[in-house]
Amino acid sequence: MTDIYGIISIGSKALLAQQKGIYVTGNNIANVNTPGYTRQRVNLSSDVPVNSGIGPVGTGVQALGIERIYQRFLGVQINNETQTRGNWEARRDVAERIEMIFDESNGYGLNQAMYEFWTAWQDLSNNPSGPVERTVLIAKSQIMAETFSKNYQNLQTIQQDIDTLIEGTIDEVNLLSEKIARLNEKIIQMEAGGSTANDYRDQRELLLNELSNLIDIDTFENTAGGVTVSVGSGQPLVEGTFGYGLSTEMNAFGHLNVTWVDAVNNEVDITDSISGGRIKGLLDVRDLDIRNHMNRLDNLAQSIMDQVNSLHAGGYGLDGSTGNDYFVGEAIASGVLDSLVTITAETGGAGNLSITLVPGGTAGSETVTTDPITGDIRIAIEDGVSTRDDIAAALQSHSAIASAVATAPGGTPWTLGVGSDTVALSGGSSALNMEVNPAIVLDERLIASAQSFDTVPGDKPGDNRNAIAIANLKSSRILSGNTATFDAYYESFVGDLGYEVQQASSSYSHQSEMVHQLENHRESISGVSVDEEMVNLVKFQNAYQAAAKLISTADEMMQSVLNMVR
Repeated sequence: MTDIYGIISIGSKALLAQQKGIYVTGNNIANVNTPGYTRQRVNLSSDVPVNSGIGPVGTGVQALGIERIYQRFLGVQINNETQTRGNWEARRDVAERIEMIFDESNGYGLNQAMYEFWTAWQDLSNNPSGPVERTVLIAKSQIMAETFSKNYQNLQTIQQDIDTLIEGTIDEVNLLSEKIARLNEKIIQMEAGGSTANDYRDQRELLLNELSNLIDIDTFENTAGGVTVSVGSGQPLVEGTFGYGLSTEMNAFGHLNVTWVDAVNNEVDITDSISGGRIKGLLDVRDLDIRNHMNRLDNLAQSIMDQVNSLHAGGYGLDGSTGNDYFVGEAIASGVLDSLVTITAETGGAGNLSITLVPGGTAGSETVTTDPITGDIRIAIEDGVSTRDDIAAALQSHSAIASAVATAPGGTPWTLGVGSDTVALSGGSSALNMEVNPAIVLDERLIASAQSFDTVPGDKPGDNRNAIAIANLKSSRILSGNTATFDAYYESFVGDLGYEVQQASSSYSHQSEMVHQLENHRESISGVSVDEEMVNLVKFQNAYQAAAKLISTADEMMQSVLNMVR
């Protein structure tokens, strides 16, 4: 229409379009501080033209829809970096707690306890028959043993606290997955009717970012608008309008593994396939870092006990006794593998024995290895081929195994059943169980400071050679392949703890900066700029006023035509 009514139609369309622009601009301004809000804009387009005597003539403007200014690739980048940040944040927080256990800034700790222990032996060598020196030695030895045990218990407590944190984090994951599923439902319903669910999409994106801080996720949006979220090795956490859940189950160490629960409550262990987020950081610290610290603490305590006991058992006390261990509490681990193979580990061999099945193969080609971090023993066996005797023989050849005996006839090929792929070699920890021989605590005369003893008691009261030999252990290179003293080994251990804290802190800071920069970049694209919105407001306002003027002009033209008729 190129008549006056056509002009009025163009003006009315322009009024409605600019009004929508003002509405969307106002909504942007109102949400300038709303977390996760993405800037919106009205997409305007010229309406379909009509033919006239002078050619095609435009018919005004139309609002095609409200667009959400969002780059999906940038959102995925932010979520990926957030996963790594969540990992390092968890590792930093726990590492700082671990460092506090071995912090000696208050003037006392394991290093000081060991120093006083060796000094007490030196003092005894100066007066080997002195009751005061013997009493002090026992007291200092007990303090050192208690410090070893306390530090080990503190590490165990942190592991237990991590289990609690993992349970709490899994509850958060399940709550977020349920919320995402509900938003999927709203988005699918709204967009099926032709509308755009921009605000719901913003809410969902914010929840996905929160979820990525907890666990690594992969996301995929289908054509209906619903997003599928998967974890682990592809297990769905959210699929359309249905939310699955995560749970936990006890592992061979008495700690919690993470499981995915399907629609009929079957559980799949996904612990090893989690690669990011807070849960990954907690798992790594609990299962790798803390276990490594425990192993090193055990090695130190075990070495002190072995070396002191070896010399002490060969010496003589004031009462002429010999063959007495000074310390007790050494770890001797044993276990049963699916009730078919009985394994006894070497002293201090507490840990795990893990089985890997290798299809087919030849009997006798079983492989036994040791985890370089945890010290766990791993054996790869031929499923349905290896016999119990084959497995026992392979285990027996490993240096950490004292004995491995098939407890049933070994002619039957080995096939693992559910839950029989791991056995814990229990028996305690040297650091945890370390204590002074109770008999020596009751009778300090049993302390063997002498290397010889005549048949006449007290004939050689000045024999201090065994006390000197034990005191000299302090400076002996015994650990780390006979390259480190006890003090040097412990200092290296504490130094590594400090490095872990520094590494976790710097990595967390780096990842936080990465996320911050990406979020700033997203804000430059998707965020609301008040200055820009004010410009848009003025633009739409002027256009609205011009459209109103156009209608007013058309009205005046119509009045002029009517007046002519009169």
